[in-house]
Parts: sequence; C-alpha cells; structure tokens
Amino acid sequence: MFDPIHNWIYLHALKCVQRAVTRLIFITLVCQFSFNVYAQEEGEWVNVESASVEQSERYTKRRVGYYTYNNILVSDASALSDPLRIVVTNSSHAVLNADGINDNGLPYFDIVSLDEQTQIYFGMKRGELSYNAVVQEFVSADSPEENLLLVANMAPSSHWDNAALTSVVQGDSNEEAVATLEGAANSNVYIIFDIEQSNNLVFSFSQDNTSQNRVTSWEAAHKTDGGWVVLKSWSDANVGLNTFTANSNVSANKIRFRFRGPDGANLGINQLSVISKKDNSTPIPDTDPDGESILDTDLSGYTGYTDENGVTTVNVGFFENQVFDDNPEELIAESEFTDTVNDTARLKSALNKARKETDGGVVVLRANGNGQNRFSLAHIAVPSNVRIEVEPSVVLEMRGIKEDLYPTSKNDHKNKNKPNRQFLFSFGRSNGPGNLLADRVENVEVRSTVPGEKFSIDATSNMPHNYGYMNGGNGNGVVNLTRAIPIGLFYVKNFAISDINIEDNHTESVAVQMFADADYKDGAFAYRFGPQPIFLEERYVKNPEGSPNLNKPMNPLNIPLATNDKGDFIDDSGDVIPDMFAIKRNPTYGRTPVKGSIKNIKASHAHTGYGVVQVYGGDWIEIDNIEAFNGIGVRVEAGNGTDNDNFNRSGPYFSSMNKIAISNVKVTNGFTGVWLKPHSKIMKDISVENIEAIDSGTALLVGKGSFNCKARCRDLTRGRINNLVIKGDITLRQTVFDAPVAEVGNNITYLITDAHRRYLANLHGKTVEQLTRSDLQQKKVVGQQTPEQLAALTPDDFDNPSGTRWYKIFPTAPVLALSMLSKTEVGNQSAKEGFYPVDFSQANILSDGLPEDTLILYRGDMRNPNGTTATDFIYK
Repeated sequence: MFDPIHNWIYLHALKCVQRAVTRLIFITLVCQFSFNVYAQEEGEWVNVESASVEQSERYTKRRVGYYTYNNILVSDASALSDPLRIVVTNSSHAVLNADGINDNGLPYFDIVSLDEQTQIYFGMKRGELSYNAVVQEFVSADSPEENLLLVANMAPSSHWDNAALTSVVQGDSNEEAVATLEGAANSNVYIIFDIEQSNNLVFSFSQDNTSQNRVTSWEAAHKTDGGWVVLKSWSDANVGLNTFTANSNVSANKIRFRFRGPDGANLGINQLSVISKKDNSTPIPDTDPDGESILDTDLSGYTGYTDENGVTTVNVGFFENQVFDDNPEELIAESEFTDTVNDTARLKSALNKARKETDGGVVVLRANGNGQNRFSLAHIAVPSNVRIEVEPSVVLEMRGIKEDLYPTSKNDHKNKNKPNRQFLFSFGRSNGPGNLLADRVENVEVRSTVPGEKFSIDATSNMPHNYGYMNGGNGNGVVNLTRAIPIGLFYVKNFAISDINIEDNHTESVAVQMFADADYKDGAFAYRFGPQPIFLEERYVKNPEGSPNLNKPMNPLNIPLATNDKGDFIDDSGDVIPDMFAIKRNPTYGRTPVKGSIKNIKASHAHTGYGVVQVYGGDWIEIDNIEAFNGIGVRVEAGNGTDNDNFNRSGPYFSSMNKIAISNVKVTNGFTGVWLKPHSKIMKDISVENIEAIDSGTALLVGKGSFNCKARCRDLTRGRINNLVIKGDITLRQTVFDAPVAEVGNNITYLITDAHRRYLANLHGKTVEQLTRSDLQQKKVVGQQTPEQLAALTPDDFDNPSGTRWYKIFPTAPVLALSMLSKTEVGNQSAKEGFYPVDFSQANILSDGLPEDTLILYRGDMRNPNGTTATDFIYK
C-alpha cells in the first residue's frame, strides 16, 4: 500500500491531472503480475451486494492531494470468500495509490482484513471530490479441495455424540452431530483438530432449520506458541452453509471450532470441514500497529530448568519427598504460655540435628498434655533435608512486637529488615545481599501431622496495624505498613508447604511467598541519565568531590551494546537487537525456587494487595486448595511493576515464572481468586483450574505488563505469558447487595458495573456523569498526618483496613482478561505494548447473582467512574 511518509517527495512531482494519469498507467503495468495470477485461475470477480463502502470526510495532504478512509460494511462476513477488493468507480479525481487496474480500467485495492480501513489518495484537481466504490469477491470455479479434518486427530468436548460426530467429519452429509448443552457453558462446546500444516484455510459447517438443534453463533481459532488466537470471532450462524476464510498469512497445524446454541436447546452440525484453498499470489505481510516487529519479544520462552552446574532438565516435576525418619524428634509446647516464652532456640537446635541425619530428619511440634497449644517463634531459617510436622491443634505465634521487649537476638537492632519480627519460616534466604548462600536449600517440608487437617499460624496477636505513608510501590497515601511473612521460599529446590490456617491482620505481605534470593542491586546493568532513560556505550560516572578519579570509567558490565544512529542496540554486524535482549541483567534475580508444592492453605483478613500465595519468581510449582478471606488467593507476579523495580529491571527471564499449575482457589470479600501479571517477564505454561469468588472483585484477573514510563524505560520492556490455559469452573457469586464488601486495588475500579455507578451516585447525591475517583471511597484520611495522628489511626478510620490506596466495590465480572483489548482483538503483542492471548476453551465461566451477566471484561472495557473510556489506563 502507498506510504505517504516515505513517498511525499515523489508525489510532489504530481502537480496536475496529466501526471496523475501517468502514475495510474505506471501502477497498471507494475500490478499486471498480480492481476494475471487471478486471471489464470478459473473464476470471476463479482460485486458483493450485501456489502457497502463507507467513505470518510475528505482530507488534504500537502504536496500530494486528497485522501479518504474507507470502511467495508457487511451484514454477514462469514458468507464472503477471499480474495476481496474495493473497486473505485465514477471518480472525479485520479486515484494515486491503487493496487491494480481491473479489466474495465478501474482502480482497485486488495483487502487484507474487513476490520482495516483502506486509505485512498486522489490527485489535486479543481472541483469537489466525488467517487463511488464497490466490494468485489473472487468466485473460483475450481473443484473443492480435500477436507483437512481427520477423525483420528479430533479432540471434542464431552458434550458431543461422538459416533455421529465421527460420521460428519468423515463426510457423511446425511448425518448430524448433536452436542448436549445441559450443564455446559456455550463457549465450552468445542472441537479441536490437529491438521497438516496449511494456510489459506476455509472453515465451514452446515446445519438444518430444526429449532431443537440450532447453532446460534460460532467461532474459529488456531493454536500458536502464545496460545489460541481467534481467527473468526463469535458471530451469528446461518441456516444452511456457514463459511469463513482465514487471512492467507495464517498457517496452522491445530485448529478449533466453538459453537453456541439457544437457551434450553442443543446444537447440531453437519458437513464440517477445513480446506486449504491454494493461492499462488504473494501474501501481504501482517503489520504491527506501531510498526514494531513482534519478534522483539519471545513467543516460546522457557525450554527447561538449568541448574547451577549448567545442566538443563526439561521435565523437573513437582515436590517429591526425600526425607525419611523413623524416630522424629518431638517438641512439646511449654506447660504455661507467658510473655517470656520463646521456642525459637530449641526448634533451631532440633532442626540442626535433623539435617545431619542420613536420610534427613523430622521434627514434630505437639501441644502440651495439659492443653497448652501455643509456640512462640521468631525467624527460623530452615536447613536442607528436614521436615517440620505440626499437630492440627497447635498454634505457632509470630513474635512481632514481642521482639521489642524480649529480643531473640542481641544483634536484632542492627538488622534493618528485622526478620525476627517479620518472618516465621524462611527457606534459602541469605543473611544479607553481600553474603549470598553458595548452595540451594533442598528437600524441605512443613505440614500437619494429620494430612488434610490444618494447624494455625497467628500473625495477628503481635502484628498490630501500623499506619504510615508508603515509601515506594504503586500509589500513595496512608497504608498499613505492618509486615508478616509466615512462609518465605527463596533459593530452594524440592519443597512442600501444606495444611495451614493463617490468621492475618491486613499485614502488608503475602502469607506464603516465593521470591528471588538476590543481592538487591540494579536489576539491569545499564544506567539512566537525566529525566529520560538514556543508554550509551560510552559514559563516565562522576565520583564525589575529593575522589582521586573524578571521571571513573563505568564498570564494563554496566555498558550496554553499541547503538546505531537511530538509538537501536546493535551487534558486531550492525544488526538491531531488541531492547529486551540487548541489556545485560543481574543474574542474582534468577536465584528463585524450583520444584515445589503449596497445598491446603487458608488465610483470613489478608491484605487487599497481597493475600495467601504469591510466586514472585519460580519454576515447576503446583498450588492447590487455597482459600482467602479478603485479599487475593494466588498471585503470580514479579515485583511491584514501578519504574524503579529491580525485579522487573532484571529482564524477561530472571525472576520469571514457568510451569505453574494453580487449582481450586476460593476467595471471599476479596480482590480476586487468581491474579496473573507478567510485567517485564516472559512466562510460560501456566494453568488455572476452578476458582470460586464470593462477594469479591472478580474470580480471575489476567493483567499485562504496564509501567508509568510506558516505552520510555527501555530496561522495562513488556512481558507476556505463553500458553496460559484456564480450565474448570470459574465462578463469581454475589450474595451481599446493600453495600460493597469486595476489598480491591486501583485497576479493578476501572471496571465497576453500572449498578455500582448508580449506587455511588445515590450515595453522594450526584448523577453518574458527575462521579470522580474521590467518590469511590466513603472514608478518607485527608491532608498530611502528624506522627501522633498516624499512631491514633485504626482500621475503622478507613473504608478498607489496608489503607487509602485500597477500595471496596461490588463484584464486577468473573474474568477480567486485561491482557487483551477485546474478545476479538488481542492487541499489539510486541514488547512495546505487551498484550497476549488467553485460552478459555476449557473453562466454564459462571456469573451468579450479579446485576450484569457479563462473563469476561477486557482491557478495552475500562472506564472512569463517570462511564467515559479510560483511554490512558487502557494503554498504560
């Protein structure tokens, strides 16, 4: 197509109609080849009576002429066959940028997609511009090609009569395959086929006019490394033959049909086929909306776990018990639980003995015979090859503020992080960033003595609310700064945590977290200079006054690759290397957990932005049977995503998350059941199965990488999740209707329901159009708070006990697919934008009791409180 930016000098010469006509003749000669391709095929171009061309206003381009934008309007796109073109007729001005000339001497434009606008340039000429345009399709006289579908390569959902479906696929036009819709989500009625790698694909099926077996709409998709990509979005199905022709650039070896039927009826199909219509013309390459290649990101990602010795294992698997002890050591709770009780030293001693046993050792914590069941514990750094078992009746108290009066360590006051106050159990956590562990902690477990029955961790008694101003992180305002981390998993391999009930107090942390054991220095070996991030090959660091060398050369590790005159990073051959791969990263952020199992964990009164379980980084981890009251059930996200977050500055692979299997998650009065957010990470093979959310913001939230600096911070390129599969029942249920009780964060407030907008308008005596973000919270802590005022604050002073950064809303929709613009458009998947697809084909999405029966909301659905489109946040 014509590019006005690069060709304006050439078009400057076209100062009159005569020269415009000369260009038209030139185009005719150049395009004769493509015309002859179709001329050699038997068939003809015919007008599409059901389609029309909508013309925009006339615009003027200096030195060129006029131009318009043209959209194709069609009632049933599935009935069209490729190729398509727009033919300009009765034009008052010469057409400058046509793709070719037809037999009647009229200019035409090849159509790549019905969703794209066609820009037409016209030569300068006095008088009003006018023209007509028609849509034509090429009707081939060729015999139909062979069906690519084979019964042996068929994987239907369980709703089909498989015998009849087999006959249909084998070509029996008298047979009808029926799918039973009772108890099934319409979008879950699918058929998946493996086919021979093919392009120029035409999808089709037929149905009769019987109301009891009616198909109302259908969808077609193909599988890529990034997941299922929709080729034909949901649209009405016709009685008789239904067809869809994919873009010629699409090549597939796995395709999927999905069908929907009317309420109370089944659906039936016959003559199901996919053929490859051979096309010898040169396909037009797909272009990126921003002119960026999707190759600037990684569509394959994780290929296996590479250990510290450089050995790569493809199938690592989850936790396997390696500790066997016939005579475990038992620790009994003190007979009387006083303020001075501290069981830390004796548990550490027992674990130190256990780790030296031949097959590992077990330490069991039991209640006292008199019924006293509490242990008081400061930070326990768990060594390798041990298992801690706890009786279900036992309560493990986190010491918290007890450490102020009765410190476990004499040196605790020197430790800025105060682990004895904040941690209970840690695994593979170094003593400090300058003293990193040489070896991983391995083969460790914490569980109940009775599998399936929970023991308790008390993160409440000694963890009071401590309201103050957040220093760093997203957002601002007064928040609860108390931090309690019952389980921290760092540089560890082969671990399991199970059967725990955690009593929290909206403390600002995740109860069970998997984290990198890093040196916490720069994540990216590249400096930022000035207000804009700049990367240069030659740069010097100015030392403080009085230093022997005022201009000390930058550490070679911190020097990125050379750049070309456009600022792109280049290799020794001058080839451009995308930012994501060019910048060197800090490898200590790759010291993350691997091969783990987290099961049967519940946390009550969790912090809104945190919750029960979070993977900040790690591979091969199964997470099952997680329950949250408030907060988030399971979160998969590295760092906080701010512009200076070193976890995300460490690039796409360090602190990434791969092979994560999440199942059976429940959340009540919380943010979401599962939140997946890649930020700058390339993640792969994540599955989520069965979520129940009650009076919560949503059940599943899939985010894309977003940074305030957008594309300006070249060290923070956008990540993605490759092969994200959602399965089972994903349910959002509303039972409280008089006031919002879901405790949520900022981004979900851009997706509140219209019913919630009306609630807010009535609450504040406004119209919906007058609502602002300040109306989202009832209770506000206004103005700068003195230390005395901060100390006097209680949870009752806030709408949400976690602080002013957080909100309460009504439930929105079961799924927020914020990594996609809409159900029909994924969005720009390059590292500049970071959209990516999600496979919902195996999910049964349910909305129960909500005023709006929307099952999935997308990023393009985000709106401000007054209902206007939140454009800036959509593309953040």
